[in-house]
Amino acid sequence: MGQDIARAIEHYRAGRRDDALALAEQVLREAPGDSGALNLAGVILYELGRLDEAVERLSGLVALDPSFFQARINLAVVQQARGARMEAVAQFRMVAALVPDQLEVQDRLGSLLHGLGDHDGALRHLRRAVRLAPNDPDRRVLLAVSLMSNGAHAEAAAILSDVLARQPGHADARGHLATAWLSSGRPDLAEAVLAEGGAVTGEAANTLARARLYRRIAEEAGRPQLPHGLLVRAPFSVLSGYGDFAQHFVRSLMERGQTLRLAGLAGEESWRPSFADPILQAAARRLDAPVRPRLALSVLTPPLVEPIPGVPTVNYTMFEGPRIPAVFALCNRAHDLVIVPTESSRLAWIAAGHPEDRIRVCPPGIAPNPADAGARPLPIMGSRGRGVMEYRVRVLNISDFVARKNLDGLLRVWLRATRADDDAILILKVGKGGSSLVGEVRRLLEQGMRATGRRMEAAAPIALLTDRYDEQGIACLYAMATHYFSLSHGEGWDLPITRAGCLGAGLIAPRHSAYTAYLNDEVAHLIPCTTGPALMPYSSAYYPAFHGLDWWHPDEDAAAEILSRVVRNPEAERRDAARHLTETFTWDAAARRLLDVLDEVRR
Repeated sequence: MGQDIARAIEHYRAGRRDDALALAEQVLREAPGDSGALNLAGVILYELGRLDEAVERLSGLVALDPSFFQARINLAVVQQARGARMEAVAQFRMVAALVPDQLEVQDRLGSLLHGLGDHDGALRHLRRAVRLAPNDPDRRVLLAVSLMSNGAHAEAAAILSDVLARQPGHADARGHLATAWLSSGRPDLAEAVLAEGGAVTGEAANTLARARLYRRIAEEAGRPQLPHGLLVRAPFSVLSGYGDFAQHFVRSLMERGQTLRLAGLAGEESWRPSFADPILQAAARRLDAPVRPRLALSVLTPPLVEPIPGVPTVNYTMFEGPRIPAVFALCNRAHDLVIVPTESSRLAWIAAGHPEDRIRVCPPGIAPNPADAGARPLPIMGSRGRGVMEYRVRVLNISDFVARKNLDGLLRVWLRATRADDDAILILKVGKGGSSLVGEVRRLLEQGMRATGRRMEAAAPIALLTDRYDEQGIACLYAMATHYFSLSHGEGWDLPITRAGCLGAGLIAPRHSAYTAYLNDEVAHLIPCTTGPALMPYSSAYYPAFHGLDWWHPDEDAAAEILSRVVRNPEAERRDAARHLTETFTWDAAARRLLDVLDEVRR
């Protein structure tokens, strides 16, 4: 038996995996518990892409010999490849307990936990890896990157500075150190460290450009001959909620006579406003116009804010859960003021210990999207041979494919609440395109069918849209909808539902987070909720951005009951939010409120 395994290993090392696997399987037929054969078979099956079979062999081996740590490492690697990251973590943690000085395991476990959003856990193992290999610069850089993700920029900068002192040519260390200095409000040090490294390209060039921009702005703040104004930094060139808010605020502020200077994520990059408007076009031409800034307003998540020396830092931001992550709290405590759009976000900051006197609420405006004015429904066919527009009730949801959007819950409710003969269709626009997206959504639907015990054929149809659409194409989707349905676990604001509401669509949403700021029972159907762990769909793993946190869980029984009533008697259940949204939340009022809040910073 031992000779057969030795021959199998020789085949494997010579690259003859099929021969090696055949010999290992032959040994297992005669001795099912042979540890060498089980381990080798598991490794080869993994390399052949037969992951389920590899898990079977390696799980059997671990059960037979719990202290065989290499088998646990192999099993963890296979589980990670299958996407079963929590199972991989469990195996790596067992090995870390059995063999705490195993460097590979500390590395792998630290990196895996970092990807899962468990930054504290990641730091424990990455620090251990550095202690085991103190002279390895790459491991120290990896530790520093994890520290930066946790908001510990000073410690990260110290580590990276030491790496560069020993190895000046380490480009990754240099780039990350410059980023750490910018996040700490030291553009002078960021520029110096990049200038010492010779030619600067790629992302480091963007970092250097921002460092130089911030130094110019800091110098301009002391020049009384320049016009007084505001610096606004936001993702102007990125299709996002933050970018949309920023563009609208810029337009409204300029309409009120404010002098602005604009900066983007990468610095003074070119910017084309997302909708045609002469005021925004004028703003776009003033990206680099010098002003004497009385403050810098960032419309970004807290970790992306980069303070400018001598200029007060204000962050307009938001969060989708009952309490913000620790890194948000750590970053914002270093800023002069935090502004959020809703009371829900204000309470989330206070729950994490942010000082109440340094946070204000300023709701954005809600207005029709200019692209919607001339939009016409797209000629999309449903899955059962009828055009989408032939259905009486057309329920829209537009979401990124992320766990927070609770598409798994939405699909379960649709399967439970609707029947095949209902004159209704769900228009589900997911993500921003990608070859794997259709398969991922279909797997989520299959899980929903198993969870509810109902087949898709028994429910009203779903038009699943995963292609990338331009702004006009998205407007045509809104033009198709009679209703908009969200079952999200939490929202900072939720632009799609407000856009649909402006067009007169009936709204169905959970009674939580931002929805309670602009919806009520008179204008929308609101679903009761509870709070609980923020877990991935059908998993015990946390959604990485919410690791260790809670979010809201909409009551699916109540949601199914509401949706059923709306689908079968839409006129009797009609509620219209359009007038309430557009008259209560104007951009002029938002800009006026923002300016009042910003005036407090000067006092």
